[in-house]
Amino acid sequence: MIDMRKLFLLCSICLSFICFQLQAQENKLGYFNSLSIGANIGTTGWGIDIATPIGQYFALRAGVTIMPNFNYSDEVDVSIKYSSSYLPNGEIPTSIDVEGSMGRAAGEVLLNIYPFKRSSFFITGGAVFGGDKIVKVKGHSLELAAYQELAGKAGIEIGDYTIPVDPNGNVSGGIKVSSFRPYVGLGFGRIVPKNKRVGFLFELGVQVHGTPEVYTDYGSLGNLLEEADNDFSEILDKVTVYPVMRFRLCGKIF
Repeated sequence: MIDMRKLFLLCSICLSFICFQLQAQENKLGYFNSLSIGANIGTTGWGIDIATPIGQYFALRAGVTIMPNFNYSDEVDVSIKYSSSYLPNGEIPTSIDVEGSMGRAAGEVLLNIYPFKRSSFFITGGAVFGGDKIVKVKGHSLELAAYQELAGKAGIEIGDYTIPVDPNGNVSGGIKVSSFRPYVGLGFGRIVPKNKRVGFLFELGVQVHGTPEVYTDYGSLGNLLEEADNDFSEILDKVTVYPVMRFRLCGKIF
């Protein structure tokens, strides 16, 4: 006669083993079944992100990076060109105190590819968006506002470019790049730790931001740029990528 208790115990053991194998297989595949949150620091500033695996060879992450708002001040020489009945081609030299800043925030969505099953080496690609103004310049001068009433136009120089000053003596502009920037990179480390709760990642890459442009919040750069020397322009034309190096520390949530 069959012992029902032994049969029940045997079935329970078999069922537990099957469940364990299914769970192990699920963990092995890793399709969105884990989540990690990380903090990183590097040439893009500091940032936070979340990540999840897509099978054995892929992992998806999305996050935000923030470049600290480094400020700097300087006195910039300004030349005001004007015309009058007694002086057809006059020029008034003066100066204006300006403040520059480099703070910006950007979002990113990246896909990590792990070509080797037992290695933490990865290739990554995706896009970075936002944070297009990499240098911002602002200033004001009461003296310049008075000159503007008599004169015609004035401007401060960034390299060989001139940012115009409005009739109230305000200047606002800077240098900007594309707001959508493809990204490629490589590194070592699992974006979602496999067997540990905490993981570490090192990454090198580049953002392709296109040719930087001088911009102004007042007036137009067009006519002023035609008179500019091409040296600074040629330098800007060559700086079409932004280097990225960062370290990431992450914790596995589940």
